[in-house]
Amino acid sequence: MSDKQASFKARWQAEAVRLLQGAASDLQAEAGAREGAATEAEQRVLRWAAIIGARHQLPEIQSAWRRHCILILMVISVLALAGGFTTALTVLGDGTQAVNIPWALGGLLGLNLLMLIFWLLGMLARSDGALLGRLVFQLTHYLPGEHHKALTRAFATLNQRADLMRWWLGLLSHTVWLCAMLGALFGLLWTLALRSYAFTWETTILSADVFTALVHGLSLLPQTLGISIPDAATLVGADQSQADEVRRQWAAWLTASVALYGLMPRLVLILISSIRLLVGLRQLRLQTTAPEWAPLVQRLTPDLNERHVTDPAPEAGQAARIVPVSNPRPGTSVLVAYELTAIKPWPPAELPEHTQCLEVNSRGQRQQSLSALAEARPGTLMVICDARLSPDRGTLHWLVNAGSLAGVTQIVLHNSEQSSDERLTSWHDSLRDIGVDIAHIHHAMTEALNQLGVHNG
Repeated sequence: MSDKQASFKARWQAEAVRLLQGAASDLQAEAGAREGAATEAEQRVLRWAAIIGARHQLPEIQSAWRRHCILILMVISVLALAGGFTTALTVLGDGTQAVNIPWALGGLLGLNLLMLIFWLLGMLARSDGALLGRLVFQLTHYLPGEHHKALTRAFATLNQRADLMRWWLGLLSHTVWLCAMLGALFGLLWTLALRSYAFTWETTILSADVFTALVHGLSLLPQTLGISIPDAATLVGADQSQADEVRRQWAAWLTASVALYGLMPRLVLILISSIRLLVGLRQLRLQTTAPEWAPLVQRLTPDLNERHVTDPAPEAGQAARIVPVSNPRPGTSVLVAYELTAIKPWPPAELPEHTQCLEVNSRGQRQQSLSALAEARPGTLMVICDARLSPDRGTLHWLVNAGSLAGVTQIVLHNSEQSSDERLTSWHDSLRDIGVDIAHIHHAMTEALNQLGVHNG
C-alpha cells in the first residue's frame, strides 16, 4: 500500500487499533504485517491494523461512527434552523408595531457575528475556538461500545497531531451557524411575505447621524450587488402610514444584510475549512517514530531469521551484527534459556527486582520472546545456550534480533565441559562475528548469574 493509496480512514483505524491493543502483542497480525511486501514502517503498521481491524469489524464500526456523527450534526443543525426561524419571527413581531431596524439587525446578526469573532480570535491563538463544533464532537464520546470510544479518541489524536482538529471543529461550527442563518433568512422572508411591516429607528441618546453612518456602512456590500440603498431619513419619525415603496426598500435592505453578513461569511469559511482539511488529510501520516509507536514498529521489522533462512549461507564478513538498542531501561535484565529443555531449576530462584525470565524452545516462542524484549528494552540480556549444540544460522539470527533489543548482550555457554574444543571455538567465532564481546561470553552459568544477582540454588 503506497502513501497515495493509504487513506485517512486506514490511518485512523491504525490509531484506534493502537489504543485498543495497548502494549499487548498480536503475533498473528505482526507476522502477517512482516510477511507483506511493505518496505516502509507505516505501511507495515497499516497492514497490521488492517488484520486486527478486520477481526474486530472496525471498518464497519468506523462507518457506523461516521453515520452517528452525521446524525448528531443533522439534529443540531435542524434545531439551529428552527432557532433561526423563530428568532426572525420574534424580532419582527406581529406587525402591530413598527420594526426598529438596528434592533432587528442586532437580533438577527448579533450573536452570529460575536461567535464568528471569537472563532477568529481562537484561530489566531491556535486554539479550536469553535463551541458548537466541540459540542457536536463531544456528543460522539457518548456513543456506546469500547470501539466507538477508541475511534473517537483516535480521530482526535490523529488530527490534533496534524493541526487539523481545529479545522474539523470549525467546519462543524460553521455548518451549524449556516443552518441558523438560513432559518433566520427563511423566517424573515416568510414573515415579510405574509405581513405588512413599517420600519423605524428609535433611540434616546444617539443622534440621527449615527444611524445614517450605520446604514451607509452596511450598504457598501449590498450596493456593489445592485441592491438599492434606502434613505435613512425616511425612518426618522416614521409611523404605520409609511409608504409601501419605502417599506419594500427597507425590507429588501434588511434581508440582504442578513444574507450577506450572516450567511455568506459562514459559506466562505466552510469552503476554506474544507479545502484546508482536504490538503491536510492528503499530507497526514502516522508518526511511527513517536514513542507510542516505537515498540510496535520494532516488532514489525522483518525478522532476520525469516529474511535470510532461504538465502545461501553468508560469506565471511557478511554476518549481521547486534546493534544495541539506543534507549534501554537501566537496571533491568532478561534471562533467556535458549533450547535448554532440561535446565533445572528454571526460572532461577530469588530473582532480583526488574529481572524477567523467558524460555525459547520453538519458533512461536522465538517470536514471543522478541516481542517481550521489544517491550522490556532491558539493560542486560543474558542468553543461556547449550554448548554441546552447534551454533546454527537460526540461533545466530535470533541472537542478533534479540541483542538489538537490549543494551548489553551476554552469552552463557552451558555444558561447556561436555562440548568439544572445536565446537567451543565455533561458538566463540560465531558470537564474535555477530558482535558479542569476548568478555561477555561465559562458560560457568553460576558465575554469570551471580553477576546479575540471580541465585541458581
